[in-house]
Amino acid sequence: MIRNRLNMTALAFAHTLALTSSSAVLAEIATPEAGAATANAPDPKSENKADAEAKPSEAAVNVASEKGTCLETLEGTVRANHKGRLAPFCDRIQRLPVCQSTEGRPIHHADSSSVDSRGKRILVLGLIHGDEPLAGEMALEWAERLNKISHRNFWRVVPMLNPDGLKRKTRMNARGVDLNRNFPTKDWLEEAHGFWKKVGKQDPRRYPGEAAASEAETKCIIAQIRDFKPDFIVSVHTPYKVLDFDGPRMSFPRYKDLPWRALGNFPGSLGRFMWRDFQVPVLTVELGNTMIDAAQLQDIVGSFAIEASRRSGQKTAAVYEKVSANDPEH
Repeated sequence: MIRNRLNMTALAFAHTLALTSSSAVLAEIATPEAGAATANAPDPKSENKADAEAKPSEAAVNVASEKGTCLETLEGTVRANHKGRLAPFCDRIQRLPVCQSTEGRPIHHADSSSVDSRGKRILVLGLIHGDEPLAGEMALEWAERLNKISHRNFWRVVPMLNPDGLKRKTRMNARGVDLNRNFPTKDWLEEAHGFWKKVGKQDPRRYPGEAAASEAETKCIIAQIRDFKPDFIVSVHTPYKVLDFDGPRMSFPRYKDLPWRALGNFPGSLGRFMWRDFQVPVLTVELGNTMIDAAQLQDIVGSFAIEASRRSGQKTAAVYEKVSANDPEH
């Protein structure tokens, strides 16, 4: 009886480690140590030759004078009873030179390194649509949690990408463009405006812009991708209450708060741009109108990203050099 139980326990443990299983979940946490201990940790991508090429290429600017602006944007993003807890994000901010909104507001990010060579590079984007502040708040939740734990993956979080839209309480940016229709997908020139007119019924909330990657915020995201060279991208939105994946065929881990659904991608969307054009997996987290168990989802995403990255294949630095705001044909 004891031997049978031990065998069953071993099988259960192996089942948990099998990331292709629909019930597999591995915690993003490596140990309960403070995340600050990994602040200067070696980049896990340097563990092999292909990854050694994938080093950040664009120096961050001095943001010492921008904390107040960060706090102002955070004030408009986060629910009142969570602002004090998430405000420390603005103590750790960085910014790429190109990352300013149409109206000149800075767009900040924070990095959280890992000492685990098996980890992957995960880029998290929040508040692409200005009327979805809960998306920005969840990205901030992840950034702050990463600062308190030791974790397996190397994360970059850009939680508040559309500060002008946030100020206006609009989906679009200050120029009236839906940023998630403005990415320079290979089919943008031929299909973006036609899709907007026929399928989108010329809804101004989904206007793709005058040209691919015409917007300052889109250029910022592309700069982040080129600089960070992510193996996996998470884009947080509201309000459809689903997990939508553009990536290799694989089983999905269970998550109690959101079901997995295929919403599809569109000309100019991030999912089509990075997965179909560059084979970098993209997970779109669609929250509802209330916050989910963000910590559990981050743990699930950490494991899922490792397996999705493995299945989609190792990318060299040359792949990310082709991610450009200037050439929709790549």
